[in-house]
Amino acid sequence: MHEALRQLNEIRPLDDPVLVGALSGFTDSSGAALAAVDYLIEAWNAEPLAEIDPEPFFDFTVQRPRVGLVDGERKIDWPTNRFYVARPEGATRDFVLLSGVEPHLRWRQFTGIIASIAEAVGSTMSITLGAQPAGVPHTRPVPVSLSASEASFEQLFNLKAPESRYQGQTGIVGVLNLGLRDRGWKNASLWAMVPHYITVGPNPNVAMSLIGIIDQSFGTSTDIQALREDAAQFEEQVRSVLADSDEATTYIQQLEEQYDAQNPPLPAPRDTQPLELPSAEDLLTDLERFLKDQRQSD
Repeated sequence: MHEALRQLNEIRPLDDPVLVGALSGFTDSSGAALAAVDYLIEAWNAEPLAEIDPEPFFDFTVQRPRVGLVDGERKIDWPTNRFYVARPEGATRDFVLLSGVEPHLRWRQFTGIIASIAEAVGSTMSITLGAQPAGVPHTRPVPVSLSASEASFEQLFNLKAPESRYQGQTGIVGVLNLGLRDRGWKNASLWAMVPHYITVGPNPNVAMSLIGIIDQSFGTSTDIQALREDAAQFEEQVRSVLADSDEATTYIQQLEEQYDAQNPPLPAPRDTQPLELPSAEDLLTDLERFLKDQRQSD
């Protein structure tokens, strides 16, 4: 094992495990996909397996650690990349869950550590979750697109994986997926499309959509009642702000018409196709400020 890997529990072969992970950053708008993995960790009573030392992989002048109070004592919160193991109800296999942050440095070493953990537990399949801003309305179901190494994932997730010819910049998910494929792995990415005009906080509707696909595909049954409550509160906050802005309401109606007419065509993820975003900052400044204030007050 790599010297930057710290074991938190015994690393041993598991029962046909699949790696499911999300890394906040370029490939996860507002941490929405990471919130889905973190929810699974709690709902599935996952146990910590190992974590990656952040020191070799982060530039702390770019992303500074945060300090806070824990039981009256000052503690430093470092970027965390941690692996968990779970066997949720209804599953016929084990799951390794990765909750983390896209690193700044040494991506090949970083993805090599992820691969070494997966190989140690006997996994040859990985599912990464991502979220990206898109021109979709918050009043419609969250569209999810699929990028996959082979056609069998289309049947597993009941989604089409369009062939991509994209060439250009990519994030850590793209590097990880290609690195694992070079090792003979099967892997796929599920990408949720997030309304681009809501930029504050993870959207709970994204987590519900991604978890719903995981449950349907692997036979698990995750209690998402807490997410439903968060989503209801989130939608009420958005609705209260839009009610005061005729321009914003008109813009949302245009997105709804486009969504309904297209039913919808799903944009490809960032690591497969460049994304052109319509601008709506001038229309929805009040919306972002309101949601930010709500998050800080919470």
